[in-house]
Amino acid sequence: VHTKVVSFNVNRRIGRRRNVDWPGVEHFRGDEVYGYANEVLDLKFWGKKVVVVGAGAFAFENLRTALEHGARHCTILGRRSGTTCPKWIDMIAFLRPLDQYFNTNKSGNIISFDAWKKCYKDACLKTPECWEEGLLKPHNHTVSVSDLAFIGGFHGLVDLRVGEIQEFRRDGQGVLLKDGSKLDCDIVIKATGFHLNDEVPKITGHRQIHSFNLLDLNLNYGAEPLLDGGQFGSQKSKAGAEDNMPDQQAIMQGMAVMSKLQLPDLTLRNNPFGSSYVGGMLSAAYNFAWLVEHEDYQRNLMEAVGTAPCEAVQFW
Repeated sequence: VHTKVVSFNVNRRIGRRRNVDWPGVEHFRGDEVYGYANEVLDLKFWGKKVVVVGAGAFAFENLRTALEHGARHCTILGRRSGTTCPKWIDMIAFLRPLDQYFNTNKSGNIISFDAWKKCYKDACLKTPECWEEGLLKPHNHTVSVSDLAFIGGFHGLVDLRVGEIQEFRRDGQGVLLKDGSKLDCDIVIKATGFHLNDEVPKITGHRQIHSFNLLDLNLNYGAEPLLDGGQFGSQKSKAGAEDNMPDQQAIMQGMAVMSKLQLPDLTLRNNPFGSSYVGGMLSAAYNFAWLVEHEDYQRNLMEAVGTAPCEAVQFW
């Protein structure tokens, strides 16, 4: 394929899996697998006690698989609590009326969130500790959607725990946690996350990127940014970068420049799918399209700014 313009819009957060091992696995009489790449396909869940290590979306998907295949009990074990949502709560967010900036009514948001908290209470599940900090979800997490976590909790089939495995027990019946407590289990599923995807710099040979997302002339890289605690509608960010944020005057000056260049209205919006970073990604896409159509301006811009200053993977 020969082309003048290339834009990489690929995932950045899911690269190689993060391998985790614990001592004493030779004593374990059950199964230990990763929760990806179909490693769970041959497991016999019926009547078994399952521990899923991790608290993100992959962890809750593996919880669903375990319960749907007859597991007796499933424990989600994470270093911190993840945030999960019943499907009906999530679906209501799609159906509710939106204003021109895709915001829902704030009074309705409170009602919806109170119903969500009641789901945790009725299922005898602990709410995420990040909620006490005013954050909807933990740093670098998404919000998982799982009816079965709440249904299972209501029926005593699910437990959400915060902790870390120290080792497999010598009796072969489970694991010992770092706090000294024990968990009996027949299956351990590791949903322990991924390293960042560094394939784009390897493919292109460009390890540095400009702040306007160009690796080189007509070569764009748009990845999903770090999901901090301020995403998905929360007003607070756990990244703590408030001091480096532009003030309102700088934002208005930037909007005036974009108007002068006859760019579309790029006012940041929420969106009906929950994550607030999509507005920024849309703005970046419009910006790249404009630069491609005005290549002389793009060349002058790159000549003026010089060498790209940012590391292409960590930039996001």
